[in-house]
Amino acid sequence: MLSFNFSGKNSYDDFGILIAQRPSIPSPKRRISTTNIPGRDSNLRFDEKTYEDITLTVECSVKDKQNLANKLDDIKAWLFNAGESNLTFNFQSDKKYIAQVVNAIDFKQVYKYFSEFPIIFNCRPFKYATQNTAVVINQSKTSITNPGTIESEPITSIYGSGDIVLKINGEQISFKGITEKVIVNSVIQDCYDDTGNNLNGKMSGEFLKLKPGENIIEWSGGVTKIELLPNWRWL
Repeated sequence: MLSFNFSGKNSYDDFGILIAQRPSIPSPKRRISTTNIPGRDSNLRFDEKTYEDITLTVECSVKDKQNLANKLDDIKAWLFNAGESNLTFNFQSDKKYIAQVVNAIDFKQVYKYFSEFPIIFNCRPFKYATQNTAVVINQSKTSITNPGTIESEPITSIYGSGDIVLKINGEQISFKGITEKVIVNSVIQDCYDDTGNNLNGKMSGEFLKLKPGENIIEWSGGVTKIELLPNWRWL
């Protein structure tokens, strides 16, 4: 039985929604701009190294002999009140999308107790691991393997004090005058402490990314440990 989990509820178990077939899963479009230059063959291409959102359409139906109208109201409330939430299909339960329902759902009543409708999800470009467990690093040099197919953007908590140097695959990030802990959030490109105080002024270098495959992590300075929330992702 095909089903999906969205915003903590299951489409079949909680609402009795039937899914006709697996939805088509498009690949995200890479964002590349082109410029036509007179007198030059082809176009000048600028690769932004980013991707556009994808759209997933799930063809659904539901049956209710008691009160179909109330069931449809419950489904609408669930889908539209969820906002942006985790979306997981049972045929690939180890990966999730970050999605939001974007269409005005057209509930077509086929029979007295039976309705068909599409649900259209607007999703961020990638699939993410449903189990996003933090990796604790206690050694000044270690290796971490990224199982995904694209660079991940980790959230890295560095415990320590003073001046610190962190290297990922030879790329260096430096921190000056740290007290106790600094959080490097590569998702939102921000650096702060536990109370939310901005520490970007104490950081120099690019925000961390973990390439597919093996990554070498090194540190020097007054570090006691590093906790890395990896955010593995797939195209």
